Amino acid sequence: MRIYFCNEVPDFVLGNLRAELPQDEILTCLPEQVAAAAQDADVLIPAMSRIGEDALRSPRLRLVQQHGAGLDTVDVPAATRHGVYVANVPSGGTGNAESVAELAIFLMLALARQYPRTQELFRQGLLAGPLGRAWKGRTAAIIGFGGIGRAVARRLAGFEMRILTVSRRGPAGRTFDEKVDFHGASDTLHQVLRQADVVLLAPVLNDETRGMIGRPELACLKPDAFLVNVARGAVVDYDALLEALREGRIAGAGLDVFWHEPFDPADPILAYNVIATPHIGGVTDLSLKGIAKGVADNINRLRQGETPRNCVNPSAKPR
Repeated sequence: MRIYFCNEVPDFVLGNLRAELPQDEILTCLPEQVAAAAQDADVLIPAMSRIGEDALRSPRLRLVQQHGAGLDTVDVPAATRHGVYVANVPSGGTGNAESVAELAIFLMLALARQYPRTQELFRQGLLAGPLGRAWKGRTAAIIGFGGIGRAVARRLAGFEMRILTVSRRGPAGRTFDEKVDFHGASDTLHQVLRQADVVLLAPVLNDETRGMIGRPELACLKPDAFLVNVARGAVVDYDALLEALREGRIAGAGLDVFWHEPFDPADPILAYNVIATPHIGGVTDLSLKGIAKGVADNINRLRQGETPRNCVNPSAKPR
């Protein structure tokens, strides 16, 4: 099969997938070349590129397989109309959720310990500053309780914090191994935000979660609360967050995801207490090997005439 990554990707990403699929041709194209590449592809891997109807109408294309979980850049209805499966690799069980959760914890700790300032003081040869914040006894709110949210909860358990969680349906009769102090549906969001010392965002991006943290939600936060986003940039209203930071209505933010990527390092939001990382949550050895195995499994299933796992449009019926 001929497989295209629809963006530039590091050699180790290509290497992992080529090791899993030695019989296939794995190529890359730039985002602006996706429609042309699709005419010559059996499988497209979006990365962060838009996969629209101009690519999906390709007579050869059979599968859009994300290298990870997010499918917000794929026109799924168009794919279904044109008989193209769309599938992802969920975060749980691949090492991806665990890796993203670890970064969320890092951002939470870096904000609490004023990490950028500590580096300045170290370079100046100064000791015992700045004053940090301990998390023991404080309250964390995890918004989104899928694979990543649950991995965050497991890691927070050792911090002796109170853990509140919100998901679209709440527990809905399900049982979880993770021990949390509260798990509510989306209608409890404001109630939970008012109690939080740190809010960790981990929902999938869809029509319900786009802009879910806006002015009303940020107004619920304590002035000394932190916001950490490892989901998608569009989960947060950019203008509302910029205002909250500029006016000191929240203490700071840790961002690994942005409203457009790559993000402008001169953007005004970074002038405030923001610790930013370049969408590296899932970029670990464990995560990338696990994701490559999941991608390869679906491509092999396609080769054998089977429906891919975690397919969001199993009725697509490829040609």
